[in-house]
Amino acid sequence: MNKSVVENLRRVELLGGLSDEELLQIATICKVRRLGAGQIVFNEGDEGDELFIIHEGCVRIAINTRTSNGSFAPSTINMLYSGQSFGEMVLLGGATRSATVSCVDPCVLLVIRERDFAALCDRNPRIGYLVMRNMAADLAYKLRSSNLLLRGNIRWQQGELGKR
Repeated sequence: MNKSVVENLRRVELLGGLSDEELLQIATICKVRRLGAGQIVFNEGDEGDELFIIHEGCVRIAINTRTSNGSFAPSTINMLYSGQSFGEMVLLGGATRSATVSCVDPCVLLVIRERDFAALCDRNPRIGYLVMRNMAADLAYKLRSSNLLLRGNIRWQQGELGKR
């Protein structure tokens, strides 16, 4: 595995705190997937067993939301770039994809299958502990952010935010 892969893994928040030796162990279970601009990585509702790390390029994260006329349309909720990861919920087991991910640019993705990651963690529990700790911190942040957005949306709908 080349040096740039380990350097890229070092920047991934989900892998924070891992030593270079541990990152090299992660790198050995990564597969490379190249996708062109506009290609779909996966769709909301799909089953999946892979975590993705962006080695090169940019992806769009979108969810289907209800429009004013009652139909559904994709809404971009995030853009992710080199060194960021997505699909990490598979490490917690059995979840369907919660969003659609598409490539904005040509992308090189590092792909980690859940079963390969689990086997690595069996051999080196410290990797599993640190990744799960990082994931818990990230999920807590996302939950707090969602709560704030939801609270603001409820206040807006009830007219509280528009009052002076």
